[in-house]
Amino acid sequence: MSGDCVLVLGATGKTGEIIVNELLQVPDFVVIAAVHPSSAEKPVVLRFQNRGAEIRVVDIEKSTPEQLNDTLKGVDVVLCAIEWTQIKLQYPLIDAAKKAGVKRFIPSDWAPTCVRGVRRLHDEKLAVHDYIKKSGIGYTFIDVALWFMLPVLDISKAMWPIQVEFSKQMHGTGDIKCAFIDRRDIGPFVARVLRDECTLNRCVFCWAVEATQNEVFALAECISGQNIDIVRVSKEDLAEKLKKSEGVERAFLEYAYSWWIRGDNTVENAKKEEYGLALDGKELYPDLELGSFQTYAKEFYLE
Repeated sequence: MSGDCVLVLGATGKTGEIIVNELLQVPDFVVIAAVHPSSAEKPVVLRFQNRGAEIRVVDIEKSTPEQLNDTLKGVDVVLCAIEWTQIKLQYPLIDAAKKAGVKRFIPSDWAPTCVRGVRRLHDEKLAVHDYIKKSGIGYTFIDVALWFMLPVLDISKAMWPIQVEFSKQMHGTGDIKCAFIDRRDIGPFVARVLRDECTLNRCVFCWAVEATQNEVFALAECISGQNIDIVRVSKEDLAEKLKKSEGVERAFLEYAYSWWIRGDNTVENAKKEEYGLALDGKELYPDLELGSFQTYAKEFYLE
């Protein structure tokens, strides 16, 4: 709400940095960037500090309950944007937030909508949701659509090594709709959500457009001017790969199965009870100017 003190955990990550930068533009918020000791000397932390953010250094994995309580002193909202490998570290943080009188806890979701039993990582996140609800602390769960993602033609543009191969694969028929968002728009959505009382104890789905894989590949070829050698992966082949995979590879394959075979990641599904009964971010904030896939493609291929 207006005037709240917001602590962002994982402030130097891909999502956390976007959120902190946006919140620092909103006079309503007092912003605390909570950073891991290994990140404390990063230039981005100094930039946060120069723009008015308070910096709190914390290692949630090694912190005692008392240390976590100290970290959360004076905080109204805890927003987690931590690595996917750290999801379970949120449990003691929730306990500390409850004890510290935090009014709203936003766990580290930041991923497309789904139901239980499809993606292991999503199930871990839903278990955190259950724990938050049981604790009685106020919350908002924020799902975000798939980041704008195009076939990688220049390896330097890949965020993860696996993305180079994965981005050129067409899973299934190619005609399943999927919701997308420019990740830079996550920050503006979050700033609105935090000032909106109707989002308390609700899920919000943030998205910009829906598109199929066929449409994405057509856009990529149009903007890049190159013919893309698409690798087609059938539903059966994808299911077989899933049986043999673990770790990061399995997470990517589960995403592909959810997005392109099951068709989970749509705004229509996000609003259903089994997906979290989400509020539609675009309906909540129709005046937000969101990035387009076409503009992103021009930046990705031509700049």
